Amino acid sequence: MSDYIPTLIDGAIGFTWIEVRLSREDALKSTDLWYLKDRWDNLTTTQKGQLNSYRQALRDLPQTYDNPDEAVDNWPSREDWF
Repeated sequence: MSDYIPTLIDGAIGFTWIEVRLSREDALKSTDLWYLKDRWDNLTTTQKGQLNSYRQALRDLPQTYDNPDEAVDNWPSREDWF
């Protein structure tokens, strides 16, 4: 599970979409800096794809899962480099 799922969420049940949204916002914010031109230009094509896939998976959580517990259980994994 992601570093951006708060400890109170890890292993618990009965999450709300608000908790998921707040954790998702934190995870998205943590990757924003990679889109600055000087950083983006230094990423490989593979890294750009990994970053974009991770962020898209975060944005898709509410549409992909029927309830917040499923979303937390299937939280996308971060790459070690970001």
